[in-house]
Amino acid sequence: MARFNLYLSGNGEPLDVELPVANVPELRALLSAARFIDGHFSEPDGDGVCRALLVPSSRVHLIVEGD
Repeated sequence: MARFNLYLSGNGEPLDVELPVANVPELRALLSAARFIDGHFSEPDGDGVCRALLVPSSRVHLIVEGD
């Protein structure tokens, strides 16, 4: 799992997420082959849970490696 900031169409703020890849090249391969990518938020919500997420790969505009 690696941390990324995903910028999606229609959103001005990035999503801080962890995805099941080790680096950007692996994420590129995943995005080119999958209609959706799954992962979870990097930071817990108000209940202390890092919620799971499913992102349509067609909505991803920019990917930045996280900290």
